[in-house]
Amino acid sequence: MQNRTLIYILIAFVAIFLIFDIFTLFTRKPKFEVTFYQTKVITDFSEEATIITLADLSFKTEKDMLEYMKNYNNVASTTFLDYFKKISDEIGKNLIVIKYDNNATERAGVLEINEQAIIKNLVTNENGQYELSMGKLPINSNDGSEFVVTLPENAKLISVDPTPTDIDNNILKWYGNSLKYFPTIVYSKNY
Repeated sequence: MQNRTLIYILIAFVAIFLIFDIFTLFTRKPKFEVTFYQTKVITDFSEEATIITLADLSFKTEKDMLEYMKNYNNVASTTFLDYFKKISDEIGKNLIVIKYDNNATERAGVLEINEQAIIKNLVTNENGQYELSMGKLPINSNDGSEFVVTLPENAKLISVDPTPTDIDNNILKWYGNSLKYFPTIVYSKNY
């Protein structure tokens, strides 16, 4: 499966980082290191799903962090919306960003980035079976990443591909490099 520089969904906002730091991209000497990364996808019995992305970035200098934070705050929303338009075209699914919020906050020398989006059409319903899917959209996960999908509490899991690292009731988790593409999860109401 082809690896891409941009990380789909799991590290969607890394695309924003690279836009701000083109020189770093070419020299392979990044000004920051991703020390923590987590994506949570929360579903219900509708066509909408909430995606929450949390990341901690450690910069070499405070100046680099402040410059990055300024650039991020200026263009993150536009870049995110454009990114989902591009993904919609690639997977042939009309994903609509209903709501998007983000913030970048410095805490003890680490830049914490939090993005939350409500995406319509990420879940489809056919005859009472709900499917969370983005096709086989590739994801470049790394050792420190975590991808979590929370299904409704009264959901019955029918199938999931790829197999999660951990399943705890209605919470499915993939750690590190175990996730190569966006998962496809089929579930229904458990009556």
